[in-house]
Amino acid sequence: MRFVGRAVELGTLAAHARAVLADRRLRVVLVTAAAGFGVSSLLEEFGRRTTTMAYARASAPRTPGAPALLPWKRVLAGITPGDGSTFDDVWTAEETLTAAFTEAGPLIVALDDLHRADPATLTLLAEFADHPPAVPVLVVAVFRPDALELPSGPGAHRLWLNGFDRDEAAAFLSGLVAYEVPAGVAAQLTRRTDGSPTLLSAVAGQLREGEDGRRRVPLRWPETVTASVAPRLAALSPGTRDILRFASVIGREFDLSLVEEVGGEPALGAVDEARSAGLLHAVADRVLSFDSALVRELLYDGMSLAEAAAAHEAVADALIRVGARVGDRAPTVGELAHHLVAASALGGTERLDRAVAAVVAAGRAAERPVEAVEAFATAVELASRAQWSPGQLGRLLVAFGAAQFAVGRPEAAREALAAAVRLARQVNDDALLAEAALAYGPRSGLGATAEPTDPERATALTEALALLNGRPAANLSTVARLRARLALESVPPAATSLAAQAREAAVACGDPRAVAEAALADPDADIPRLRQAVREATALDDDGLAGRAHRVLAARLLADGELATADHHLAEAGDDPVLRTHRALLAGRAGTGEDLGESWDEIAALTGLRLVVGEPGDLGDRLRDLPPRDWTTAATAWAARSSGLDDLAGALLAELPAEPDPWTLALAAAAQPPADLAARMAAVLSAYAGKWIVAGAAAANGGPTELTRARLLLAAGDRAGAARALTDAGRIAGGTPWSAWVRMTRAQLLAAGGDGPAAAQELKAARSLAAERGLTGLIALADRDAQPDGQGLTRREQEVLALAAGGASAKEIAEQLVIGERTVETHLANIYRKLGVRNRVELVAYLRDSREPV
Repeated sequence: MRFVGRAVELGTLAAHARAVLADRRLRVVLVTAAAGFGVSSLLEEFGRRTTTMAYARASAPRTPGAPALLPWKRVLAGITPGDGSTFDDVWTAEETLTAAFTEAGPLIVALDDLHRADPATLTLLAEFADHPPAVPVLVVAVFRPDALELPSGPGAHRLWLNGFDRDEAAAFLSGLVAYEVPAGVAAQLTRRTDGSPTLLSAVAGQLREGEDGRRRVPLRWPETVTASVAPRLAALSPGTRDILRFASVIGREFDLSLVEEVGGEPALGAVDEARSAGLLHAVADRVLSFDSALVRELLYDGMSLAEAAAAHEAVADALIRVGARVGDRAPTVGELAHHLVAASALGGTERLDRAVAAVVAAGRAAERPVEAVEAFATAVELASRAQWSPGQLGRLLVAFGAAQFAVGRPEAAREALAAAVRLARQVNDDALLAEAALAYGPRSGLGATAEPTDPERATALTEALALLNGRPAANLSTVARLRARLALESVPPAATSLAAQAREAAVACGDPRAVAEAALADPDADIPRLRQAVREATALDDDGLAGRAHRVLAARLLADGELATADHHLAEAGDDPVLRTHRALLAGRAGTGEDLGESWDEIAALTGLRLVVGEPGDLGDRLRDLPPRDWTTAATAWAARSSGLDDLAGALLAELPAEPDPWTLALAAAAQPPADLAARMAAVLSAYAGKWIVAGAAAANGGPTELTRARLLLAAGDRAGAARALTDAGRIAGGTPWSAWVRMTRAQLLAAGGDGPAAAQELKAARSLAAERGLTGLIALADRDAQPDGQGLTRREQEVLALAAGGASAKEIAEQLVIGERTVETHLANIYRKLGVRNRVELVAYLRDSREPV
């Protein structure tokens, strides 16, 4: 079976091995491990991984009467086979082994089960620890935790081997049962076995796929693992067994005060008897622990279900009474919830209500989101059994749904919230409906890169707002937040109106959360309002709201060209693939986008990355299954143009509205629109002069607006306008990767004006900048447009010229060069202009008269 876990222990042993090799001196590592904790597997794995040292292993004999020093004799025989050397006393053994170690070279000696070893074996180990010889040997000696005295000295080091943690147990069990064991099941079995690999192996076959660990997994403990414990339990007096069973309900460790609270005076005698039997040991003042998890398991399993439930109820009551006393530790909500849920098996409305209340408190206090999910799931189940009212049950479902969102389970969360909405409608509970609608969370993204409107969420928001509007007693904060969320789901002018109404209600109530949400929903919110939203969210200690506020503010700052400040807010917004990709671009580096997924923001980030790199790659395939939007249509047109599908690219560009947003125009410019369309697009961008093109809530950027406008003006034939726009773009682009595109566009502008030498110089600078920043598409474009012959024609134009001179049609040239037919026509137009001819006939004449080789 594949070795699992133990990274810390293997790392510690490896560090000792390196020290031995560096110091060339023997070192002893004393490993303390309980039976069944996998120490033998650990030693074998360590030996297998440490290829720079030989490995020898020996164990102490299982039966008494074996010769003295037998483990050391076995080591000697292993490293000097056929030598015949031996020894009978400690001092001869030390001398013989030291000599053998010197001959053997770097060596690991593993001595297992030394709790069974004879005194001479341990004396020699202590001697090596006290006076380690100058040999590169690491001795790893294994003892049980109850060893009275271990060797010490300058060469001795300690290592405690504990059981598997939850993640290691999950991996170990998954390897045994051939399916992924849930974390909840792994956590429960880790507690019930001390993480012992032996015990986990013994019960793995009893697991059933589908168990989630929220309930106690029924287990049968094989006699092979209970043989050392069961007889000691059977020898106890009945009264002591009863008190220990009650203690087993408390946990692996328990406070003596609780046992005394329920068991009374006999409790002390029972504890003394159990300690004498080696079943309990003290861990602190008046705190005791079962000797192993197995001891507790067997005691707990000795009770019937009703007895165990009654014991849990008694523990819960005792916790409350003892915790109320001055000086005693108060119980945690998690402790109370655990015992009251178990006690609810006895039935009764009062018991169920107590359990629900405790579990809800535990869910709200949970440090880990997954614990909150488990708590609220239990609360919903118990409340259903107790036949709580629809409003009460609905609020538990809202809490459960919110917890599911927090752990990344959106489908389960939506299912819970949909059930809460149905209950709210059933009883016309406007407050519950509003609570459920808000629990769906805001629509992610912003503007062009926002996720699609969620009909279920939008309907719940609309219904809740309709119920609350006009009610004098309506909570203005709730109304403001509902309006803000609905504004995010809507399009202008409805979105603008709702955002204004949200702001009005937020100002009236003064609730900081409502103020922040209203600002983030307003597409016209200025920077001071967005800064206030950041401050309000930070004061509320709401990471999700603060992250949204930082991103929206970063987008606004970036659009105004404040790159450094925008980057600061992107850093504060959190750490996800979209933010990492965008910040890298702002810092002048183009990444690979490998960690970007399929959300709208992530697709936008990938599109922005491909745009600055200069090649769409598989972008067309990634966009194919998405609902069409203006920017995805433009991006698909770019991908089509890059693949030589000119007709498709032209058709897609013709579908764009009369006044697309700047992000769409940046992608359309890359798709090489025809001159008339390019001119209209450039005119639309003139309203955004001096700005940056930003996609959504800072998901990506399309560089300075003036750069895109320059490219469009150049395509439209307006070289003077393109030159002015490029001047502004160069000033704004700074050290971002877009500076390379500024130089590239200037090179194209100079070439269009017939200034070949200046164009070549700009092209060289563009390629150098592109190479520094990893812009592979721009590098390929620069290489294609290079003019090695100094005649003013690019390499691609020379290829087109050669085929045209041979009589090939535009279609035939396109097929041979694997480019679009319209692209061929563009190259021919440039060739005609540069050579001073007007058509194919004049071109042939020019080539004949000039006698230039083609």
